[in-house]
Amino acid sequence: MSASLLLDLVNSRLVIGDEVHDELGDDAAASAWLRVHGALGSPAEVADARAVRAALVPFLRGEAAAAALEPWADAMRKRARVGASGLEWIDEVDPERAIGARAVGEWSALQGDQGSRIRPCAAHDCQHFLIDESRANARKWHSMETCGNRVKARRHYAKSKLAVAEE
Repeated sequence: MSASLLLDLVNSRLVIGDEVHDELGDDAAASAWLRVHGALGSPAEVADARAVRAALVPFLRGEAAAAALEPWADAMRKRARVGASGLEWIDEVDPERAIGARAVGEWSALQGDQGSRIRPCAAHDCQHFLIDESRANARKWHSMETCGNRVKARRHYAKSKLAVAEE
């Protein structure tokens, strides 16, 4: 699996202290971001991307019910068409909800017997999400080099501090 619209979308807004870095904050930047992700970058797509991100982030953090994704699920339809080799299934999506429908479709594809493959980074001070591609579906951090290392260093420091205090 590689970077996806879903992962890029939920990681497109980060708040660090008083500073907000939002790749969809400005209309022109949001339009360019969408074009990079295979869309036209129209005002309707920009609005849809912002709306679905606002629904997905709290949902993926466990702070909102799946019903938050209903507007995009309702926008998706499959229609059968008879072709020379049998039935062909055609995806029909309301153009006003196409970006969100694509992101929700990607989320659905990441659900499995072992749980969701997309989740928030386990570091308490990180806002990133990750797609777990490991066989055991046990990845915790979006980046071992930053979050994983920081968490492990804190744990080691706490243990060594406790050992010194017990002496």
